[in-house]
Amino acid sequence: MLPQHNVDYLLIDSEDHKQTGVGILAGKYAGVLYHYGKVRISDEEVQARMTFSYTIISSPLIPIDDLTQDEEFHTFIGDILTDILLNQESENEKTGNYDSEEFDI
Repeated sequence: MLPQHNVDYLLIDSEDHKQTGVGILAGKYAGVLYHYGKVRISDEEVQARMTFSYTIISSPLIPIDDLTQDEEFHTFIGDILTDILLNQESENEKTGNYDSEEFDI
């Protein structure tokens, strides 16, 4: 089951509104704040593959260096990204704004 917005994570705008951060609310990584960099989805194979970069802004309980090496953390924030993109796609369908090549996170 994918993490849920406002339950497992929050989207947080920076003061200048140029970047949106993600704050993890629950679980092992609660309190971690990070933001995504480039997101790419390729469907060259039978199943689409998503790659992304991210920057950890703060982590109160787990050292940032440990998080960057933690495959479970990477999978978890990938699941959050999937939820964000699915919710954005749903919103775009409601408003008629849809561009599969453009992700505004």
